[in-house]
Amino acid sequence: MFWRATPQGLVAARLSPGGPAARAGVRAGDMLLAVDGEEVLTPRRMEEVLASRQTGDRARYTLLREQERRALTVTIRPLLQGNVSLFYYLSLIGFFSLVVGTVVMLRRPADRASLHFYAICVLFFLLYSTSYTGRLNLLDWTLFWTDHLAILFLPVVFLHFCLTFPERRLRAQRQWLVPALYMPALVLAGAVITGHSLFAAGGGTGTLWTLVEVVDRAQPVYFAALFTLAFAVLLDAYRRTRSLTARRQMKWLVWGTGTGVLPFLSFYALPFALGREPSLAMELAGYIPLALIPLSLAYAVVKHRLMDVELIFRRAFGFVLAVAAMVGIALLTVGLGDVFLAGGEEPRTTLIALLSALVVVLLFTPVKSRIQEVIDRLFYRERYSSREALVRLSEDLNADLDLERTSDRLLEGIVAALGLSEAALFLPEGEGVFAPFRARGFPRGTEAARLPTDGALMRTLQTGHPVNVEAAPEDFPDVAPLGLAWFFPCRVKGELIAVLGAGRKDGLDPLNSEEVDTLKTLAAQAASAIMNGRLYRSLQQKARELQGLTEYSENILESLDSGIVVLDLEGRVARWNRAMEGLYGRPRRDAVGRSLDEILPPAFLEALRGSLVLGDREEIAHIFKLHLPTPDSRGLMVNVSVAPFQTGPGERCGTILIFDDVTARVRLEEHLQHSEKMASIGLLAAGVAHEVNTPLAGISSYTQLLRGQLETDDPRQELLERIEKQSFRAAKIVNSLLNFSRSSGTEYERVDVNKALLDVLSLVEHQLESSRIRLRKELAHELPPIRGNENRIQQVFFNLILNARDAMRRGGWLTLATHADADTVVVEVKDTGHGIRREHIRRIYDPFFTTKGMGRGTGLGLSVSYGIVQEHGGAIFVQSEPGQGTTFQVALPALVLQEAAEQR
Repeated sequence: MFWRATPQGLVAARLSPGGPAARAGVRAGDMLLAVDGEEVLTPRRMEEVLASRQTGDRARYTLLREQERRALTVTIRPLLQGNVSLFYYLSLIGFFSLVVGTVVMLRRPADRASLHFYAICVLFFLLYSTSYTGRLNLLDWTLFWTDHLAILFLPVVFLHFCLTFPERRLRAQRQWLVPALYMPALVLAGAVITGHSLFAAGGGTGTLWTLVEVVDRAQPVYFAALFTLAFAVLLDAYRRTRSLTARRQMKWLVWGTGTGVLPFLSFYALPFALGREPSLAMELAGYIPLALIPLSLAYAVVKHRLMDVELIFRRAFGFVLAVAAMVGIALLTVGLGDVFLAGGEEPRTTLIALLSALVVVLLFTPVKSRIQEVIDRLFYRERYSSREALVRLSEDLNADLDLERTSDRLLEGIVAALGLSEAALFLPEGEGVFAPFRARGFPRGTEAARLPTDGALMRTLQTGHPVNVEAAPEDFPDVAPLGLAWFFPCRVKGELIAVLGAGRKDGLDPLNSEEVDTLKTLAAQAASAIMNGRLYRSLQQKARELQGLTEYSENILESLDSGIVVLDLEGRVARWNRAMEGLYGRPRRDAVGRSLDEILPPAFLEALRGSLVLGDREEIAHIFKLHLPTPDSRGLMVNVSVAPFQTGPGERCGTILIFDDVTARVRLEEHLQHSEKMASIGLLAAGVAHEVNTPLAGISSYTQLLRGQLETDDPRQELLERIEKQSFRAAKIVNSLLNFSRSSGTEYERVDVNKALLDVLSLVEHQLESSRIRLRKELAHELPPIRGNENRIQQVFFNLILNARDAMRRGGWLTLATHADADTVVVEVKDTGHGIRREHIRRIYDPFFTTKGMGRGTGLGLSVSYGIVQEHGGAIFVQSEPGQGTTFQVALPALVLQEAAEQR
């Protein structure tokens, strides 16, 4: 019963027929004076009195009726609150509806259908999640009225929505039907408000009570009738719709509405209207299926993201199951606590509650994760493992640097995981276009499609946002033939480097927001992998170009006629080209990695080091006509160029030696030199023979004639003998000059070095005396012979002695010495002249280099001498300091050493 507070006290305003107060005889209008003798004049005092009683207690009410005091015994009964467990589950459904509506509203706030749908979800929330408690304070009255108004207005708002979604079906002349639909709801709302207001204000009659009861029982029928009408409207619209997208939307909306409202009509509304009191089974079978209506609505409202609701459903369903599991675990924990901690004391009850809360907190997250995993497995079935593989793919996408392999893995992963019918990866091609690099499921004839960078699609992708071309196909007419619904930008530092295209799932269903976000994230991660792949591809191209350039350079080196030897910084052979193999007769495998000391003859290296210091020179040096003995005893004349091997300015990594075989050239030069010498000396010899030999012959003849006429003991005999000896000496000089000019060929023979040196000295002795140069001879008595060409050996000595003479313009000492050093014959020519400057020493063997001034030298003497010594397998050394004189040493192999080498 309901009490109304008045200045005189509490007055009975409304009694529930058949309730405890009505059965005790209480009537509307009775004034309450006391309960069990305690005065009760205010609602607060009444609440305190009732709170002190237990359910089933009897209370003696003292009432005032028509100025007569009456005492009635009333049994205390609690206010009917319905099924509390059902209310909790329905509250979860209401909250779920509110969440779904809020998500849809936030995703498409400008869409009128989204706003309409949001209103439906709010009404579902008010219907399922609000209920008054009976306290009838301001909050309780608010909950009371929102619950009743939601029941009245939810069906008509839903019917209105069905008449306008996915497109308006009411013609202009029938627009009056929309306000007409709301009239029954307004009438019923007015009746409910009036009836309850009258009861709250001053009680009511039995007729008013009956009216209110009829309205309460009619509400479920009204609710089910309008939802059934909405189902019929949707079914008719589904049959009439020809658009594929609209039919997909309507299909879910029809099935969701029918599955939700028909059980409510059959199992709850009609039995309740016929007077049957609702049972738990009726409430479960009637109210729970209604949750399918907002779910199907969410699927249909989001025009191009229909699968979002499936995502929400999966997560919400998982959350509901997790909560249910936690409730069961909490109840189990409480039950076990009651068993093991028997007793109802407050400390033990508090301990059980704390333990239950702790168990729920610790187990909620793992249980929810496990339940969500099971739901996902059931939902995706065979594609669940592919989705897990897609997650792993996003983590290790950068591990592979091959662009083709990475692109194939990317497309195969998303096609398998999401069930896409089409997918493609576009990369820049030339200027201003992106072309398909890898594709799956492309229609035939579209492989050559291009995405221009100045098109609307690419301009949008440049901003970093994915593009759904199905949302506005008129804006992207160029990409419609590709069959791709979504395009995702792959950007690195704001630069668009690739575009990932995705079609529908299995050719029908669009991507939901979770899948769109997954592809968006995957495209961002793929951007760096694609960039790395492009860089790796570019590096591979550069490496191939470098390899080709290296091979080209190596082919050039291998094609050269000159022998190329490259030494590293440690003096070991790093390169030994094919020409060097043929020139020296040693294969490359036996040379690379070894030092020159292990490959080339020591005499050759000594001669080479005598001219320069290997590894210390910073400029190119040329050494001419070195004698190079070969393993096959051919004996070559080579020119050697030595240069530092540099990888950059000042970055030296070794030494390059270039060997040119000039053996044939030297032979030709010898022939030319000999011809020139014979041409000039031949004239001289002829003149000498004519001018000198004839007088000498006369002198010699007359001297012999005079000696024959004189007695043996005549003092003049000695003078004539001297004249005869000198005439013979002069004739010998002339003959030596003729012999020097006479060609002796290149045949080698035994040569007595001392004799050859003395013969040359006889030619220049007079010139030395006239230049005030005193001679010192230190010739070894037992000197082994050498094998060579005596004429060419004498030319070397002749050049060295003349150079010594030119260096001592004011006279000095000339020392000629010979000695044997092991198996080598050494000839030393030493002067006390002005010496040679250090910077000139390295160039004295260069052809045409001279320090004697114009007209005093040709610069060929030492160059020719150097070549002759090399031809004989020897070496020439120089020691000189400015002002300290110069010493030349000519080392020639002794005949014994040469014969032993030939025998080997």
